[in-house]
Amino acid sequence: MVGYFKVILSTSIVSVGAILGIGFQYDLFFIYWWTSCVLTVFVPLTLLTGFAALNMVLAKRRVGKILGYGLVVSGSCVVSLVVFEMTGSWIDRWKVEAVVSYVAHAVPVLDQVKQKEGSYPAKLPIDLLGEPPELLRYYGSYASAGSTFRFEYENEPAGWAGGGGSIVFDSEVRTWIDGQ
Repeated sequence: MVGYFKVILSTSIVSVGAILGIGFQYDLFFIYWWTSCVLTVFVPLTLLTGFAALNMVLAKRRVGKILGYGLVVSGSCVVSLVVFEMTGSWIDRWKVEAVVSYVAHAVPVLDQVKQKEGSYPAKLPIDLLGEPPELLRYYGSYASAGSTFRFEYENEPAGWAGGGGSIVFDSEVRTWIDGQ
């Protein structure tokens, strides 16, 4: 019965990490920073607790069980933090890929509109393209000056990676650039 409790406890802690990764995906830079700070505490704590628990178990003392639970909790916290970071990164990558795919589909349609009407549309033709993905819809925009157009969106992890967080697709260069 005690073994099941440790498994349930560990699974619960790791699940919390995954749930937090989903919930805080827009605050990735801040969360990555805190996660790395917490890992610098939990990893050594896990190692020390593990060695102490092993020593106590080998010495057959009752304190070994308490330290064993401490090892399960601290080890699960380390795994939970890693799962947390990975979940947020996967979701962000999926959303960025949705934007890239949408724009790749939109460029030929916008070029056709320009050929027919002489300029790019001032507003995104949703009826031809469908709804933009979440990053463009809530954190980005489409703008046209008639002879050119541009898609732009804000991405927190991109700002963390050294850019300004603004990612731009410009019709003149036909590629994605860091907007800074």
